[in-house]
Amino acid sequence: MSLLIQQGYGKGDKINVCMEKKIVNGVILSPRDDTINNIEDLIKDIYEKDNKSKIIFDPQFYYSTYIDGTYKKLNDAEYFPGHIKLSELRSFRNINHYVTSTLDFQNDLGLGVLVSPTILVPNFSDRQAQISLSLAEESASYSKKIGKELLVSLVFKESALNETSNVHEFLNELTTLDVKGFYITVARNTVNYDQTFDDHTSLSNLLTMIYSLGEINEYEVIMGYSDIIGLLYLTVGATYISTGWHNSSKKFTEQQRILPVSGGRQPRERYTSIPLLNSIRTTELDSIYKQFNDDDFKIFLSNAPRENIIKTGTPSAGWSRNHSHIHHWGSLNKYIRNIAGMTIEDRVGFMESSINNAKGLYRILDTNSIQLDPSSSGKHLSIWEDALKHFKEKHYIL
Repeated sequence: MSLLIQQGYGKGDKINVCMEKKIVNGVILSPRDDTINNIEDLIKDIYEKDNKSKIIFDPQFYYSTYIDGTYKKLNDAEYFPGHIKLSELRSFRNINHYVTSTLDFQNDLGLGVLVSPTILVPNFSDRQAQISLSLAEESASYSKKIGKELLVSLVFKESALNETSNVHEFLNELTTLDVKGFYITVARNTVNYDQTFDDHTSLSNLLTMIYSLGEINEYEVIMGYSDIIGLLYLTVGATYISTGWHNSSKKFTEQQRILPVSGGRQPRERYTSIPLLNSIRTTELDSIYKQFNDDDFKIFLSNAPRENIIKTGTPSAGWSRNHSHIHHWGSLNKYIRNIAGMTIEDRVGFMESSINNAKGLYRILDTNSIQLDPSSSGKHLSIWEDALKHFKEKHYIL
């Protein structure tokens, strides 16, 4: 049960710093955002320092089905086919070619575990779902042939989780696969940075999927682009969660990750408050600091790396984007260390207590008229609470 960095554009020394400080346990590499030469150097550097580090190469094959997708550096990766039509994936010969090219490329990088190619699935009853299963099955077969462990990559829309029966049928297919585990990415409905789902049913169905794969069937489950809501995924059985430094590497959406986007303004600096189970703007943290005495102010803090800057004056003063990134990963890592080794019953109980505590803190902020941006509000907590309640009832977790 650990945290991984989701690589995005402009990695600098973030990955190396966090791994050296044991804030994270590994990285999910993005060939779209970095050159293959740089990726090879990073893999070598990480393994030389700690050969037990978790390194996952996301082949990002799903970009190939988008004619207007922004491939960036993916075109330089030998296995990436460029734009293809879905009809081309009906052919077993083509599927075999894409699978072998993708897995051979990763194998040549010297990675301990390989990741299958996949496409984005809008609904689990669509033909894309069957294609993704065909890619997974062929990848499972080929990985055994070359003697390597495999993670099946799944990318599906949040709305695919709305139909409970379809989720269960797809899950039944997944549990027949003889693989090490799954690398799962949910394409979220909205681009706004927040920690919520549109409704508790889709979130509860995702929790069931994670629980069935990780806790019941004992697969390794890596939840990509998870951010703070990933703590809920770990609660029900995920093995790893990952998050990056840009909003687009914290929350996956078609609009931000796949389709062309116009330039926007830089996001405002944020502070990750584990007590609030959220990330808030540093200007909002300033308002809290001014409203409360030192002891009361501390109940909103995560006590994570770089926090000495927050405690030595006006919080936003000297709080850089780099500090924010390190602190964000450190805050998540602290929560993860607290629940590591717990039974699922204890993890669920710990999360329920954390949600109740966060709701209480938000009530205090509301009573004191602290104005928060929608992304910083506690609106997600009721969705988390309802989803977890439904999940507990469904799986008889006391």
